[in-house]
Amino acid sequence: MSSLHFPGATDPVAPAIARQAVQWWIELRSSEFDSARRTLWERWRAADPAHEAAWQRIESVGGRLAEIPSPLARAALTAAPESMQRRRGMQLLTALVVGGGGALVASQSTAWHAWNADHVAAVGERPALALPDGGRVVLNSGSAINVRFDAERRVLQLVRGEILVQTAPDARQRPFLVQTGAGSVRAIGTRFTVRLRDDAGVDVGVLQGAVELRPVDATAELRVLQAGEAGRFTRTRTGDTTPLDADASAWADGMLVVSHMRLDDFLAELGRHRRGRLGCDPAIAGLQVSGAYPLADTDRVLAALTSALPVEVHTYTRFWISVKPRRARG
Repeated sequence: MSSLHFPGATDPVAPAIARQAVQWWIELRSSEFDSARRTLWERWRAADPAHEAAWQRIESVGGRLAEIPSPLARAALTAAPESMQRRRGMQLLTALVVGGGGALVASQSTAWHAWNADHVAAVGERPALALPDGGRVVLNSGSAINVRFDAERRVLQLVRGEILVQTAPDARQRPFLVQTGAGSVRAIGTRFTVRLRDDAGVDVGVLQGAVELRPVDATAELRVLQAGEAGRFTRTRTGDTTPLDADASAWADGMLVVSHMRLDDFLAELGRHRRGRLGCDPAIAGLQVSGAYPLADTDRVLAALTSALPVEVHTYTRFWISVKPRRARG
């Protein structure tokens, strides 16, 4: 592997690959890591130069845990496997791998801000929170927010993920805003969802009332979405208005409801609600998925797919699962 190019100290690593590297790094130090898992780990490293690059990064980061000014890092190694401390420790290591291994990079990253947010939903959790004004917000799996209410404004800072907001009347008539890195969403007596995308876009869907999309760029067009409409904006522009998917907020009730969704897109959505890598073989990526699926038991959802589609689930470790074409019986 000496001929491979590895990123330098500040080159980024893709977040998905960084998470895989961290999961392998933690497993490697587990007493349950046997020869079969070691073989799978070696295959993972050899499968893609980006995998090996991420592994080199995580080994470098792991050797500098003492430099990280937070107990979260050590929790990745010492806390109980299913504890919040362990999960957050693993998340911190992921941020360091993505950013280049320095504690300074981590402190400036979105992930760092997410772990230090007022409210954080772990993977698989969807907590509902009461707001100081009587409103309500539900965090989707892996999401994080800050609540910043003062005498002038009511602000939710969406640091990561997705939220469902139900606003409440305010006696002081303070504006209600959801702030993101790309801009803000101003509520007009409403119930709506806001989701941060990996490409820095922000998706908004309005179930009741109306909202106004406000990109950071002051020259960008503002756009008002009414109930039943959805839209997207970035820092510099607002996109076209589209009809809102009737099941866009089903996740808040613990369900993933889809109609004729591509299998690879479906697995990407399902993967938000479980830890580890959930892959899809390109040969079956275009298969269509429809139905209502309970997010509380993603293993059950995967089993249901094997009954409805010509696919099978390959489980390599508890953190690495792939859906592949069903092999011919004979």
